[in-house]
Parts: sequence; C-alpha cells; structure tokens
Amino acid sequence: MSEIIDITPSAITDTDLDAKPVKIKYGSVAMQLPRLDDSRQLPIEILTAGLSVTARGWDNLTNDEQIGILAVFLAYLQREYPRLSRELDKSGDKIKDIGLIIQAWGTWEDTDPKA
Repeated sequence: MSEIIDITPSAITDTDLDAKPVKIKYGSVAMQLPRLDDSRQLPIEILTAGLSVTARGWDNLTNDEQIGILAVFLAYLQREYPRLSRELDKSGDKIKDIGLIIQAWGTWEDTDPKA
C-alpha cells in the first residue's frame, strides 16, 4: 500500500490581501479584477489559461487554442460581472472588445484607477 501525502495549503497572510486589483471600466460595468501576475489572487481557471499562454506565448498558440483561452477569460468575466454580457451586446465587434478588456487586464499599469 502506498502512503498518503498530506499537503497543507499555503496560508494567505495579511500582506497578501493588500494586492491592488486591476480596475477596468467597460461601458457601465466597473470591474475589479485580480492581478494576473499574482497567483495568490487568481481563480484556478484563469491561472490554468494563463499558464498555457505563458508556456507557449500567445503568438505560438493555434487559432483554436487562442479562442479556447479567450472563452475561459470570457466565462470568468461573465460569471463575476453578469451585466458585462449586456454591455458586450451593444458592441459592434464583441471579440475585439473582449480582447481589449483582456489586454487591459494583462497590462494593469495602464488601467483607469477611478474605475
């Protein structure tokens, strides 16, 4: 019989909670998203998608892989911000706007601090 290896999850300390969120406003939807460079704050589905991009580079992913990753990010955004769907429905180019949101999220220094 094999032994059970018991791993205790890492604790989040008070200093970990000070991570400033990424603030993005799209239409009337103000979002406060976890920073993509801080795995302590990321939901597991975003962490998984981000690792795929980091491992191979966005430009090295196939079109299908890029669409799959965009779908993961969009599903997360829709879950956290249900009003986002209504705002995207007003868009002339939904894919472009989703890409702009994700790009702004990834380059968090450039996002609006008042959002």
